[in-house]
Amino acid sequence: MSDVILFHHAQGLTEGVQHFADELRDAGHHVTVPDLYEGRTFATVEEGVAHAREIGFETVLERARQAAERLPDGLVYAGFSLGAMAAQMLAQSRPGAIGALLFHGCVPPTEFGDGSWPQGVGLQIHAMDHDPSFVDEGDEAVARDLVSRVHGSRLFLYPGDQHLFADRSLAAYDPSAARLLTQRVLAFLALVSREEPDPQGEELELLEGYLDLQRQTMLAKTAGLDREGMRRRLPSSTLSLGGLVYHLALVEEGWMEVRFAGRQLPEPWRGVDFDADPEWEFRTGGELDPEQVRERYREASERTRRVVAEAGGPDQLSAMPAHSGRPFSLRWILLHLIEETARHIGHADLLREAIDGSIGE
Repeated sequence: MSDVILFHHAQGLTEGVQHFADELRDAGHHVTVPDLYEGRTFATVEEGVAHAREIGFETVLERARQAAERLPDGLVYAGFSLGAMAAQMLAQSRPGAIGALLFHGCVPPTEFGDGSWPQGVGLQIHAMDHDPSFVDEGDEAVARDLVSRVHGSRLFLYPGDQHLFADRSLAAYDPSAARLLTQRVLAFLALVSREEPDPQGEELELLEGYLDLQRQTMLAKTAGLDREGMRRRLPSSTLSLGGLVYHLALVEEGWMEVRFAGRQLPEPWRGVDFDADPEWEFRTGGELDPEQVRERYREASERTRRVVAEAGGPDQLSAMPAHSGRPFSLRWILLHLIEETARHIGHADLLREAIDGSIGE
């Protein structure tokens, strides 16, 4: 999961900003929310901006910098409006950033350092398409230019003219747009927090590492989605994200526990007549509670890890043969699971983009 530092907007550290941070925490992320106004909040944006001018925008940014200095590298920097400026500054200038989430505002990257965007730092920008503060003051043009130059970045524009629409404690709050923003943010955080395998690792370590990277990616494709999103299908296809994840849980347990280790197929698969209903897991996974499906996949992944830990090494042969009639090595099945999972991630890419426009490896 990601480590996030979230900076509040011009009205201060409101209950709505705290609530947004809690939503990210509920998804498993570690979130720090510094108070750049030292306890003060304001009823209007204008009053908050006046306070920022009074204490100095440099002071606000310096407080943000000091708050980040107390945290380790590898952060995602996020901010609402005024806080987006602090998040952008740190994402561009502090080494080790892995992502930036800019809500309701951004500034030309030339404001910080040499004006370049750090390589490998993911970026999302969110705003309403008729927000005067974003559109008329030039932020939209800056955002479009920036995302055109940062690989994999996205600008999400929501219908409406409100500025701080994601803060539930303010009159500008738009529940539908805020829910969609949060959903997209959770997908972003799940992707940027994935752990890459050690490029100098041993053979078995690399095989397990790349399989686990694919698992993390598949789960990231489901991050933030409710039951409706998990069962969403494209026209002319029966695939859903819930069905894909449930299928991959069956694939891991069927190959690793049954064919490789020679154990009995665990529930819930044991009592299913797959000859009569060969699409059972695809269909069922799309109808179950999303967290139940994710947890079943995590359990299957952990079962695979235990089988690998108990094996004698990559050359060990399976207890049962493959479909060819020949036994297979642990090396072969781990490569097969990497291939199978990565293939279905391609399906998941299309499904998730169709649901809310979220993209990324």
